[in-house]
Amino acid sequence: MLNLDNIDLVNNTSNQMKVFCYSFFIRTSIFAIINQKVHLKKHPKKVQDDIKNRIVSIIHGSLTFWAAAYIMLVEQPGFGAINSQAMQFTMIISASYFVYDFLACLYYDLADMSLVSHHSLAICGYAVATFSKFGAPSSIYFLWGLMSAEVSNFPMHMRVIFRQVGLRHTKLYEACEWAYFALYIIFRGSLVPYMVWNTWPESEVPLLVKITATGLFLQSVYFIFEMKKILISQYFQYQERKKKNIHHFWFSVNQRVYELSYINNQKKDKVF
Repeated sequence: MLNLDNIDLVNNTSNQMKVFCYSFFIRTSIFAIINQKVHLKKHPKKVQDDIKNRIVSIIHGSLTFWAAAYIMLVEQPGFGAINSQAMQFTMIISASYFVYDFLACLYYDLADMSLVSHHSLAICGYAVATFSKFGAPSSIYFLWGLMSAEVSNFPMHMRVIFRQVGLRHTKLYEACEWAYFALYIIFRGSLVPYMVWNTWPESEVPLLVKITATGLFLQSVYFIFEMKKILISQYFQYQERKKKNIHHFWFSVNQRVYELSYINNQKKDKVF
């Protein structure tokens, strides 16, 4: 068994890899259990695989958000300190998640270029921040980034799950979408650029971490512009529903929505 009290995650690479492997095994085990217990026979296999994998992602996002929030808001690590056990542990299990999810999405044919680029940058950044001997600065920025990223994790995945099970035209879907967009834009559009800006003057932050953080931020900017397009489109859709007196229900689809002009022209968006 793995006992975190008896291992060194700061200086011992062997222990770091051990935690990484344990975390990767646990994630694949969770997926295996979900794969056996969750049955969605009415939906295509690809949709089933995606939903099951997103459940693993929700579990990861919830745990790492609270871990990162605790470290940054309670422990409040200083820039002059070396990485703590908790900081290292959080970054290692996050790196293992991105490796797991990257491989799972490739295996089940769920990956697109945005996911490949995002996960590649994240894996690279966490690896450098974990193995770097420069101490806390790079890790602090990555943990702030982790907390900012995972705060929108739950509504992001639930939004896609509701869409895949046929609830796209419901208030439940809209609530998840608006929550996702709001949290994403607020945190990744304000806190993340502030952190990225402050990494560049820090001489102790490795160049690769700076490049990775900047790449993830630029990808976030792209997604924010995509969200803006979606919100503009939703406004015009709402105007049509209002004009035709057609309303969305919370937990089921109002069959009258199929009278709307945009229903058959909606495309899959690329904001995860």
